[in-house]
Amino acid sequence: MIIVRKHPTDNKMKVCSVEGTKEAIEKALKMVREKFPLKRYPEVTLEEVHFTPPISPFSLIPDHLYLKLVEGINNDTILSCLVAPNHLFMQQPTHPSFPSLNVLTNCMNGCYNDCQSPMLPNPIAPNTVCAAYSVDGWYRAMVLSSDPETEMSYVKFLDYGGFAYVENSKLRQIRGDFMLLPFQAAEGILANIRSKNEDGTWPEEAYNVVADITKGAIIYTQVADYTEDGVPLVLCYVVVGPTSIIFLNQHLVDKGFAEWVAMVEDVPIPCSSTDATQQQESDTITTKPETAAVQA
Repeated sequence: MIIVRKHPTDNKMKVCSVEGTKEAIEKALKMVREKFPLKRYPEVTLEEVHFTPPISPFSLIPDHLYLKLVEGINNDTILSCLVAPNHLFMQQPTHPSFPSLNVLTNCMNGCYNDCQSPMLPNPIAPNTVCAAYSVDGWYRAMVLSSDPETEMSYVKFLDYGGFAYVENSKLRQIRGDFMLLPFQAAEGILANIRSKNEDGTWPEEAYNVVADITKGAIIYTQVADYTEDGVPLVLCYVVVGPTSIIFLNQHLVDKGFAEWVAMVEDVPIPCSSTDATQQQESDTITTKPETAAVQA
């Protein structure tokens, strides 16, 4: 079996992993060499490589706090936030930690609604994890940027996904015990497709198509690759019935909203070209905590 994996230190490179018996591996390497002749592809050496775990600098946010999509398997996921038709946040309902999310949310609401919890110190540093108030509840969030003039911060919600502008007065320091549960939202970009619109935007109908198909459905999510920023590029297979599965990437192409792209470099992370006011409105609409609060 030949699997292309993420390079441990360079997102622009890939590692080809060959698994099997010695004879099967030798046969597979021979097939690879036939596909990539040495004279034409001298950089494909087929040499065995060993990676030493890199020494990472100390981080205030340990890597194990992020619940990631696992390579090489079908990850059972549900859609928690639709940022764009090809930009999703997903939760893993079969993960052992998932049932504790509602408990955590209730505890956070009880804590931050009933007591005068400390606000974040100014200036607010990027990547600060905090409790953020959205719609009618408190959620774990990370500050991506903060504007001292407007006293607003742009945050990413860590358990439900999505982005929003939040007033600094609605951000609080997070208690240590609220950091024990892994962050539940895994971000993903649909692999090998892009919007047919030249500016990268998507029509409202495309949003509705994805929302309708994925509503209440289990999504088999496979990691195909990564963007240069480390965001997974995914293949999503939506279970819509006992014997029916829709390949979401293909479905958007079939509906005329997207087109296939062959190279990873051609698949940018969706971003809005609108001004801050329009961005705030759009992100508020697509942020999952609004839906989550209703479901709770």
